[in-house]
Order: sequence, then C-alpha cells, then structure tokens
Amino acid sequence: MRLAAALSLSTPELVAFVGAGGKKTAMGRLVSEADARDLWAGYTTTTHTPPPEYPLVLAEPEHLGQELARTDDSPVAFAREEVPNPDRAAEKVRGFAPGVIDDAFESSRFDWLCVKADGARRRGFKAPGSDEPAIPSASTTVVPVVSVGVVGEPLDEEHVHRVERVAALTGLARGERLTADAVGRVLAHPDGGLKGVPASARVVPLVNQADAADDRRTARAVLEVAFEHTNRFDRGIVASLRNDTIAVVEA
Repeated sequence: MRLAAALSLSTPELVAFVGAGGKKTAMGRLVSEADARDLWAGYTTTTHTPPPEYPLVLAEPEHLGQELARTDDSPVAFAREEVPNPDRAAEKVRGFAPGVIDDAFESSRFDWLCVKADGARRRGFKAPGSDEPAIPSASTTVVPVVSVGVVGEPLDEEHVHRVERVAALTGLARGERLTADAVGRVLAHPDGGLKGVPASARVVPLVNQADAADDRRTARAVLEVAFEHTNRFDRGIVASLRNDTIAVVEA
C-alpha cells in the first residue's frame, strides 16, 4: 500500500512529521510517491536535518520564494543554511520558522510539501519539549511517528528522547519498561503526539518498524490505546517502511 493512500492525501497537502522512529524515512517515501505520480514535491524542516538526496535550495527567508521560483526541480529540498560542525551526522542544514514554510506552501508551488517538525536524536520514541514541535499552521496533515521497537524496552536515554517528558505523561519511572498502553497514551496526549497540531489538520499516527507479526500486533495495540484517548484520529498506520509494508487501522 502506498503511504499517500494510507494517509488519504489529496492535493495540495502540507504534511508535518513529528515524533521518532522513522520521520525522515516516511518523508522520503512520500516524496518518492509524489515523484512517481509527477506531482510537485518539497522537503524541508523547521529544525535541523541531514540534507536529503534531492536538489537543495539554500536561501534566507526573505529570498526563499524567489529562489524556489528559479528552479524547475521536483522533488526539491530547501533550507536556510548549512549547520557548522553538526552533531550525529556528517552534514546538516538548518530549516525555517513555521511561518516561512506556510508562505512557501501557500505560494501553490507544491502538491505535497513534507516538513520535519522536530528532532529525536535517533531514538525510537519521544515526547516534545517545551519549545517543540514547530508545526506550520498551514499543515493539512500531521503524522506523529513512533517505533514499535520501544515497547518492552526501559524508559531511558538509549531508547527515548526526553525521558523526563515521557515519564511525566505516562506516570512511568525512569528504567521501567515501556508498554503499548504508555506509548499509545503519549501519541494521543495534548502534550505528546498532539502538541502544537493545528485545529484544522488531520492527524494520523504512524507506528513504524513493525517488521514481524508480533510487532504488527503490538503496533495495533498501541493504536487502539491511542484511539481510546482522543477523537482526533480517524485512522492510524502500522508500517515497516524499510520492508515496504503499510496497513491502515481504522479508529
């Protein structure tokens, strides 16, 4: 199944990805699907990200519209500048404030514009900090991502970004095992997967790295808990993006 179909995307769409465990992979998958359909696709961030393997436009915010208008490339990535001496990657670029991305989307250049709206330091699970996520207000779809692989693992820095925030939202103590219930409740929490989501946006949680049958059952359990704790989700996705398997779970 295609990710765009699982997300029930139309055009135009500004799709913001938050959370941990596969944001960049999901964005790349969606951009590839756009390219296969001859849709105009963009890839950017409101934080830092390793640059994807697409033509890259670097521009100051006030010049971004002009620079994008000069390129016929699709897909195209765009950012403000390169990050000097980046951590955890050979190179990174710094993105834009959400309002700049709103303007880029509202220019009607893109059919699908994908935005990485927070960071997770390569962990599989997180809850947002006080100053994140930075989701553009024009976002039409927001995708909170988590890796099913964290279920059963301890609540610690090896597996979780912002351990203290997850502990506060779940009531778990540092070192306790993460359960499907805890992960699902964070996905559905106003200070978790729903933090900063525009009221008009659809929200579709994606539980990634469900490679085996047991993983898929656990991922469905995570989504069932999330569905019980909010009415913002009309569906969720169980996926193994690296194995090209995607399934929709209706709320």
